[in-house]
Amino acid sequence: MFQDQLEEIRRKIWKEEKQYLMKHVSLGLIQNKALKIADYTLSSGKKSPYYVDLRQSISSPMAMDLIANSLARIVDNEIGRSKIDRIMGVPTAGIPFATIVSQKLAIPMLYYRKERKEHGVRKKIEGYFETSDRILMIDDLITTGQSVIKAAKVAREQGGIVTELVVLLDREQGGEEYILTHNIKPHILFSISEAFEWLNEVKLLGDQDYEMIMEYIKKEKKSAIDSKIKMEQ
Repeated sequence: MFQDQLEEIRRKIWKEEKQYLMKHVSLGLIQNKALKIADYTLSSGKKSPYYVDLRQSISSPMAMDLIANSLARIVDNEIGRSKIDRIMGVPTAGIPFATIVSQKLAIPMLYYRKERKEHGVRKKIEGYFETSDRILMIDDLITTGQSVIKAAKVAREQGGIVTELVVLLDREQGGEEYILTHNIKPHILFSISEAFEWLNEVKLLGDQDYEMIMEYIKKEKKSAIDSKIKMEQ
């Protein structure tokens, strides 16, 4: 009974910590001009009224450290270091974060290549791992989830066990649900809705932009649900 009580308290504290980290990271996105409000075309081909460019963070050591610490805290609170043998960065934005998290947690790192090398040993995964090693994937954010699944497929083909993903944020466009269908559990620090709600609350995002973006997110969620229903029919 006492242990259950302690565990419940720990879960509550972690929930509060995630909110604290979300606010600091969101503020950092504004400060480093990594959150942009305008019309963009995503790598998936989808249109978006905003863009989160976490690659901007590599120019700010403090921002990188904050993000990497946040991802490491997810590992400690939701997975556990003892359940991971390797950390694999998903290209390209996930690789620098995976590098720092690997160092912080003292867990060996791998990274996935989008294109196989045409010289040397022609590997698609750089770094050493053994068959049945438990591989944690790290990426910056989730949109469709396609890049994560491609990386996981290659690691699995080479004998790795891939069941966990840690990311900073979810754009709420169906990627989380898609990843779950491939037997990978996404561990997400915050959703993009949470960030925009807080930024609007503290007056760092105007009401007009906030309403436009939230309507876009609502439509994307509905589109993802409709697509899922269609596939299941």
